[in-house]
Amino acid sequence: MTMGARRPHRTGLAVAATALALAAGAAVTSGLALVRSVEPAQHTINVVAPPPATYSGSETQAARAVACAAWDRAARSTAVASRSSATALEQSWRSPESVEALATEKRTGMTAVSYLRSQLTDATPASTAVPLHDWMGASINMLHALNMRHWDEAAREQTRANDLIDVIRSECGLR
Repeated sequence: MTMGARRPHRTGLAVAATALALAAGAAVTSGLALVRSVEPAQHTINVVAPPPATYSGSETQAARAVACAAWDRAARSTAVASRSSATALEQSWRSPESVEALATEKRTGMTAVSYLRSQLTDATPASTAVPLHDWMGASINMLHALNMRHWDEAAREQTRANDLIDVIRSECGLR
């Protein structure tokens, strides 16, 4: 061979043949994996929910006392704000005083519900917690209806909250 003559390179053909062989091998391996059934992993850990918490009589009594005292404060503050709002609204629906009184009633209501919610614990007996949650729900619904200017709905929710007052007072031993 002379120095100036080149010999044909076959590396390009070899690379293509190698790539084709690898692709064919991958296709065969993938096909076999699809045909073969996969056995599920063995269950080795049993997760068991913890038993429900139990509370002593003194713990439930203390939780009831805290919840009832919180509700009494919440109910009194919302009643004062509601009376102020009603008095201002009797004068005028559009005066700055009535607008501010209504805003104060809404803020007071949401603060009272948030406070009461923070005072309920898992130790609060259901006989106390259920009517308190119902009262909070009625209060929130009433405030929402006020925001939406659905006066009839607000009145219904206020009546529902008021109907729960006697139930809660009786449960809590309040006058």
